[in-house]
Amino acid sequence: MIICLRTVDVPPQWRERYLAWIDAGRDIRQQHGILAELVCEPSTGNGPTVVITAWPSHEIFDAWIATPHRDALTASDVHQAVTYHPITRYDVPGGYLNLPGLLAHDPDPSTKNPSTLHTTPEEPS
Repeated sequence: MIICLRTVDVPPQWRERYLAWIDAGRDIRQQHGILAELVCEPSTGNGPTVVITAWPSHEIFDAWIATPHRDALTASDVHQAVTYHPITRYDVPGGYLNLPGLLAHDPDPSTKNPSTLHTTPEEPS
């Protein structure tokens, strides 16, 4: 697994539309392998927004970057209104995720109803 971290400057008047754009692209990104996408804002309100994404591998992330589906998302007026800084990739050699805890604190209200969860069956070990 890899984690990609990128800071972005989101103009205040575009914030709600930007968050909606992230949510609207969820299905297509998941079809291309994304595991998670988190938009983080400073608690103080000062500073850049940080976008964290998780991918199964560098190869899957690179394939996403090269797909026309990504090009279609980045051609939007919302994407063009935001200033993106370089992506930093991190390999994940260890750690864990508390999936029940993450589900309980999911910031996306649509996932509170289990019937709307976007899940994939676990691979056999």
